[in-house]
Formats: sequence, C-alpha cells, structure tokens
Amino acid sequence: MGDVSVDRGATAKLGHVEGDLKLGQAARIEPEDKAIQVTGRVSCDGDAEFHGSLSCSEFSARHGKIRIEGDLNAKGEVKVDDGQLAIDGSLEATTVTVDKALKIGGNARADDFDVGGVLEVRGTISGKKVDVGGSFKVQGTAEVEEVDVGGTVDIAGMVKSAKLDVGGMARIGGGVVSQDVDVGGKFESTKPLKFSKIDVGGLVTLVEGGEGGDVDVGGKFESRADLSFNSLDVGGMASIIGNGRGVEVDVGGLLRVSGSLMLEKDLDIGGRAYIGAELRLDSLDVGGSMEADQIIAQKSVEVGGDLKTVKGTKGDTVELGHGSRASGPIVAREVSVGHGGRVEDVYADTLEMEHGSRARNLYFRDGVIGAGVHVEGEVLYTDTIEASSDVRFAKPASKVSDLPKAPL
Repeated sequence: MGDVSVDRGATAKLGHVEGDLKLGQAARIEPEDKAIQVTGRVSCDGDAEFHGSLSCSEFSARHGKIRIEGDLNAKGEVKVDDGQLAIDGSLEATTVTVDKALKIGGNARADDFDVGGVLEVRGTISGKKVDVGGSFKVQGTAEVEEVDVGGTVDIAGMVKSAKLDVGGMARIGGGVVSQDVDVGGKFESTKPLKFSKIDVGGLVTLVEGGEGGDVDVGGKFESRADLSFNSLDVGGMASIIGNGRGVEVDVGGLLRVSGSLMLEKDLDIGGRAYIGAELRLDSLDVGGSMEADQIIAQKSVEVGGDLKTVKGTKGDTVELGHGSRASGPIVAREVSVGHGGRVEDVYADTLEMEHGSRARNLYFRDGVIGAGVHVEGEVLYTDTIEASSDVRFAKPASKVSDLPKAPL
C-alpha cells in the first residue's frame, strides 16, 4: 500500500502503510492489529484520533487536538503547530515540538522537547533538553541534561540533570543537578539533593537535606536534614534541622541549626543565630544575639547583642557590643566588653572592660577596667592592671604568678 489519505470526518482501518499517511479534520484511524505502522510521514490537518499505537518516520499536525490511544514511535521529528497532543502510552522521537500541550501516559524519550504550554509525563522522561513555556510535570524520574521552564516544575521522582532553570516554582524528588538550580520563586526537593549551585529568589526547602556547592536565596532557606555546602547566602531566614558543614555562611536575618555547624571560614549574621550544638569556624560576626552549646573560632568573635553558650566561647579575639549579655566562659588572647555589657568568667591575655560593664570572675595578663565596672567574684592577673577609682571589686584584685587553667 502506497500513500494513504483519510478524508475529513472519516474512519479508516489500517495496519501497514508503505508511504505517507494524511488525515483530514476529525479523522479516525483504527488498527487492523495492535499497531499502525507507517514507513513515511504522518500528517494531521485538525483533530485526529488513533485507536492504537503508531510508528512512523515523522509526525506532524496543526490546528487541532490529537489523541493516540497507545504509543507513538517516530524515527525523526514530532511537531504540532497550534495544537495539542495526548498520548496514552509512551513517546519516542528525536525532537518534539508542540505549541500548546503535550500529555504522555507512559515514558518519554527524545533529544529535545519544546512545548509552549503544558508538558505532562506520567512515566519517566529522558533527553538532552526540555524547554516548556508553562508547566512541566513528571510522575517518574527525569534524566534531562537541561530543563528550562517559564512557569512551574513538578517532578515526583529523582532528577539527573546539569541545569534546572525555572521562572516560577519547582519541586523535585531529589537526585543530582550537576551545575545550576536557578528558580525565580520557590524550590523544594523532597529527597536528598546533590547540587553545584542553588540560586532561588524566594523560598528553598530541602526536605531530606543535601550536599553540594553554593546556595544563594533571597528569602528563606530550610534544610530538614544534614547539609554540606560551600557557601550559604540567605537574605532572610536560614534553618538546618540537623548538622551543617561548609565553608562560609552569610544570613541577613535569622539562622537556626539544631545540631552542630562546622565552617572553614566565616559566619556573618545580620540578626540572630542559634546553634544547638557546637560551632567551629574561622571568624564569627553577629549583629544581634548568638546562642550555641560551644563556640570555637580560630580568629575573631564579634557579637553586637547577647552571647549565650553552655560550655563557652573561644577565639583569638572576642568583642562584645554595648549592653551585650554573655553567659558561659570566654577564652581569648584579646577580650573587649562594651559599656554596660555583662559577662561571666573571662580568661584573656589582654582584657578591656568598658565603663558600666559587669563580670563574675576575671583572669588576665594585662587589663584595663573602666569606670563603674562591677566584678562580683575574683580578679587575678599576672602583669598589669589599670582600674578606674570607682571600680567595684567584691575582692581586691590579686597579682599572681600563674592564672587558673582556662576551661577551653
């Protein structure tokens, strides 16, 4: 059988077509057996229905809704201009271009998918690139090198991709994104995620944590399990339920970590920070209050508000702002307590207590005690002390040959 044409509104029963197949508006094709096999090109002008699987060299349609009650297997291109394509089974082609909507009941495989409106896949999808103007939904896994979607993405299964670029909201079932996750609004991964970079304008939620490189979030970031990273930069609030490990953290508002936080470099917080266990890092700079079980810094600790620890704070230098309240011992080469500040036990080489500050016990080599300072316990030093005349010592300051051993 050579080329076959099916007239407008007609129904034809076909098995094997040795040539091209052309369908008019509202034409229907019934398979003689289980599938319709066309060696050439299939083209549809308007609505069309295929009541079985279809294989062909290329498939094209325009100005209509196409329904295939089975699989579509094209050796070349599948193209639908100004129309929609619904496939009950699976789709396989080299390239797929659909202006409006493409819905696939099974699996989808092609090098490139370009859909203007909606792409839905109930099975898995694999390819080099998916470009969707509206929404992209997959119930299975997605193994696509590059995903570019203007609206929303919802992939229930795991993702293996190099780039994920979404204008609105994206939710994936974990997996690997080896290069960039770039989402304009909200991003969620329901399973562990390996990533190189996450850049999201609004909200990020990693339900089962992850590991990767840089995280840059304009609004809120939440990891509900352990997280390892290179840098974490969040404009608003950041939360890790578990342990965090990385290079550096910069949060404009609030940081909460239920476990420990280990950083190779710095932690910079504009507001407040709460670490449930130990904090180890190079330098700490907190504009507001800081709370942790224990803080160990290789360099500086600067806290504008209150500093609360159970086991203490240790750094090369520790600087507390005006009116700061500190609990737990402080151990450093240099310690400075702003005016009106309150500390407990301090162990330092060099100590400065500004006017109106208070302490429980002070142990230092060289110290300057400002006006109106009140020390409730003992003051022991080895070299020098400069104290204002109105300093209140519960016990006279004593010069000793050796200071008590610091607890950290």
